[in-house]
Amino acid sequence: MTAGAPARPAAWHGEPEGYDRLNRYARVIVDEALLRGIDVEVLDAASGELALTGHGRRITTFESLSELTTAAAFRRCDHKVCTRRVLERAGLQVAPGQLATGDAHDLAFLAEWKDIVVKPARGEGGQGLTIGVTEPDALTRALAVAQAVSPEVLLEKRCDGEDLRVIVIAGEVVAASVRRPPTVVGTGRHTVAELVETLSDERAEATGGSARIPFDDTTAEVVAENGCNGDTLLDEGETLAVRRTANVHTGGTIDDVTELLHPRLCEVALVTATAIDIPVVGVDLMVAAVDGPDYTIIEANEQPGLANHEPQPTVERFVDLLFPESAG
Repeated sequence: MTAGAPARPAAWHGEPEGYDRLNRYARVIVDEALLRGIDVEVLDAASGELALTGHGRRITTFESLSELTTAAAFRRCDHKVCTRRVLERAGLQVAPGQLATGDAHDLAFLAEWKDIVVKPARGEGGQGLTIGVTEPDALTRALAVAQAVSPEVLLEKRCDGEDLRVIVIAGEVVAASVRRPPTVVGTGRHTVAELVETLSDERAEATGGSARIPFDDTTAEVVAENGCNGDTLLDEGETLAVRRTANVHTGGTIDDVTELLHPRLCEVALVTATAIDIPVVGVDLMVAAVDGPDYTIIEANEQPGLANHEPQPTVERFVDLLFPESAG
């Protein structure tokens, strides 16, 4: 126990074997369960698979994905084309999109919308995602990147605005956060590449190693769009966004906006959870403003990272869902 941490109650059973190999998203669930006297077994640390036993039953989870999520609900989230159909049937607004065909239809979609997003139809953590595709050559490259993750690729119109995630647990909006791309701040002494490396180390430390900013082709391209390269010296205080996406795994930052959330956005998140019929979901939207009603749903995540939404009680509500008898 770290210095200054609150004393653990008598119900604390001690850390289970494998706890030290879990990532932060699984650890917070273990911690909350143990505090309630619920036994925890780490079944597979690499995937965050846990077995929680208490109140006469045993429940298996993969971080925030539990056996309470049905296979049908998982499918509705896991396949982004399926997600779009479900949400459209529910009367919700999604970005214009289509499956890539590898022919003139893809070029026609690009010509129609001018600025598009290319992403695997199945995948997570931002893998294979390319934002801001505006040219045919870039589309070809983006398709190859996405197809390395999933044979099916989705093309969508790029939507401007704030990148908002809303967490719904057991029919309640528990948290909302705006996610922003990683941005370096100049010192007048360090190159862009050095600044990215430093920020990457900071994000890794802050997230228990789950977030890093690679200086890959995407980062280099974004930096170049702003007239810089890895050797550029930024003036002191000068800022530079180094990724297009706000994905936490590639260094994006998260700001809690739960108290600012417009009632319409709460309603949209709840309708999304109901349409998918899922007990825990992270609803991703692009919004003009978090305190306004306008939105476009980008996707739904069946395994949202609950640790990203402190100080909101996401982990507490998740364990309440699994073991309502343990709720305070």
